[in-house]
Amino acid sequence: MAVHAIPPSYAFGSNVFVIVGDRTAVVDAGSEGNSSYTVNKVREALGGRSLDMLILTHAHYDHIGGVPAIVDEFGCTVYAGKDARAIADADSSVTLCDDFDGTPVQVEVEELADGDVIDLGGHRLRVMDTPGHTVGEICLYDEKSSDLFSGDVVFKTGVGRTDLPTGSSADMAWSLRRLANIQINILYPGHGSCCTDGNASVRHAMRIMGMEQ
Repeated sequence: MAVHAIPPSYAFGSNVFVIVGDRTAVVDAGSEGNSSYTVNKVREALGGRSLDMLILTHAHYDHIGGVPAIVDEFGCTVYAGKDARAIADADSSVTLCDDFDGTPVQVEVEELADGDVIDLGGHRLRVMDTPGHTVGEICLYDEKSSDLFSGDVVFKTGVGRTDLPTGSSADMAWSLRRLANIQINILYPGHGSCCTDGNASVRHAMRIMGMEQ
């Protein structure tokens, strides 16, 4: 059982995480400009294994631009939360494709519901709806290790923007309160460094938002 972190090779991309258990998953795909680099790093992390699934935390292009390259290489199923429709429809107003000067991503996406559990063997990822950065953002909570894949909700020392299409400060506050009620060990964020005290990062994000704790 292992989690392999792949940082972006240039500024306009997200972290990508490869999870290897009895089954395998990638969380987020990075941007189009990172795609060759990402595919090579994913292949290296899999060590000859096939890729069972690609899970997207939300619809922004810096997280989904690399989807076609990963799907073409590994033939995996793509999943997302309530942002799944915007991704499948290549809705540029939500994906921000035009802002990144990217090629529209059109791919079949299966929608995950809040509370769904993805059992990889050694990792049991519970889907948590955590809107705020986008209306359909999800976090993935590892029920066995208490680690969290937080997308662009919370970072090591920051919080996701709420001023982009479908974003909401009120929703973000709700999501942070939800995360504050679980034990978080390692935080695997969409951008920046991972950390070993995810609860401290959530508390810091709440202070940034001006929330009482």
